[in-house]
Amino acid sequence: MQRLESTTPHFIRCIKPNNLQLPAIYGQELVLQQLKCCGVLEVVRISRSGYPTRMTHQKFARRYGFLLLEDVASQDPLSVSVAILHQFNILPEMYQVGYTKLFFRTGQIGNLENTRNRTLHGVLRVQSCFRGYQARRHASERSRGVLALQSFIRAENARQSYSSLLRKHRAATLVQKNLRGWRARRYFIKIRKASVVIQSGIRGCLVRRCAGNVDLLNVLREFESKKEADGDQILIKASFLAELQRRILRAEATVREKDEENEMLHQRLQQYENRWLEYEQKMKAMEEMWQKQMRSLQSSLSVAKKSLALDETPRMSDSSVEQSWESNGNHVGGGSSQQLAAAPRITGREMNASMSVIGRLAEELEQRSQVFADDAKFLVEVKSGQADASLNPDVELRRLKQNFDSWKKDFGSRIRETKVILNKLASGGGGGGNESSPNSAKRKWWGRLNTSKFS
Repeated sequence: MQRLESTTPHFIRCIKPNNLQLPAIYGQELVLQQLKCCGVLEVVRISRSGYPTRMTHQKFARRYGFLLLEDVASQDPLSVSVAILHQFNILPEMYQVGYTKLFFRTGQIGNLENTRNRTLHGVLRVQSCFRGYQARRHASERSRGVLALQSFIRAENARQSYSSLLRKHRAATLVQKNLRGWRARRYFIKIRKASVVIQSGIRGCLVRRCAGNVDLLNVLREFESKKEADGDQILIKASFLAELQRRILRAEATVREKDEENEMLHQRLQQYENRWLEYEQKMKAMEEMWQKQMRSLQSSLSVAKKSLALDETPRMSDSSVEQSWESNGNHVGGGSSQQLAAAPRITGREMNASMSVIGRLAEELEQRSQVFADDAKFLVEVKSGQADASLNPDVELRRLKQNFDSWKKDFGSRIRETKVILNKLASGGGGGGNESSPNSAKRKWWGRLNTSKFS
């Protein structure tokens, strides 16, 4: 008994589901009979009639202690447990208090668990609401601070830009004022000099005509005597002369305006000419770049053709030697002679296919180069005014350059794919994968083609 009390023995009761010893078959009568014979039903009935739920005072106080209305943190677990039982009005016959444990009848812990779960859920809900409120308040404060800082910075930037614009405006106004004053003074001095020259010429002419001519002097005297009588006519002539002077001044002002417009037009024409020279230089540079790229692609394809031709000749010679060796019948059997006879034909077909692929790539390169050259030439003609078209040459030129770059990348990827296919064909029909053969050395031109132009 001492050994049993010092240990925790467990008893396992095995229940057979059926007598046939087969899976997925459950006999209810057989199982019920076994439970009755083993006394399991009696144990369950006794446990239900007694106190099946058992819990220590410490565990009960720690699990349900926060449900108490008053603070009992300083009390011992037994008093806390009793206070919980009294608060939830649990009947005395539904529980028993032991020295170390509490014994409950069936269904009493469920009510406490439901109350505990509801309380915890409410606490978590309050905490989540309070934390959300704190987070929203913090976010709103930060947003207000950011907006205030942004407003200060934007206001300072606006004040600085306004002050700089105001200084520029004042400087421009001062420069315009001085320039207009200088032009007005120069024009006034020019008109005054011209008037003095005209007056001196007219007066000299009159003096030369009147010198030694008494009749003319008499006429002038008579004119002066009649001047008072003919005052109205003189006024009319004076008004006519004033009108002529006003017309002359308007004509001169118009001439000045036209001169200024001509100067502005000359300046614009000079600017357009400079821009046109820049566009021509850019077009020439782009054409040279395209031609260099086209020539590099053509040279790569020509090198590929030559290397394929050099690969083809040694293979054909090797196949002829093997056929002659087979005809002598010294070292080749029946099955191996058929394989060697089929090998040259397979190599020739592979070489014809590779040459056709390289030829198609070369034709596509020539066609594309011709198309891009024609498009660039047409855009140059449109830009220079030699051809009429409702399009923007600069936009079309950038679009043409983008198309050329994308086609160049695609063409480079296709060349790399063709290189891989040809390498596979060469390794598959070149003598059983002997890498030390001369054909493997002659295929190294593919490594030279793998440059940054096709990357």
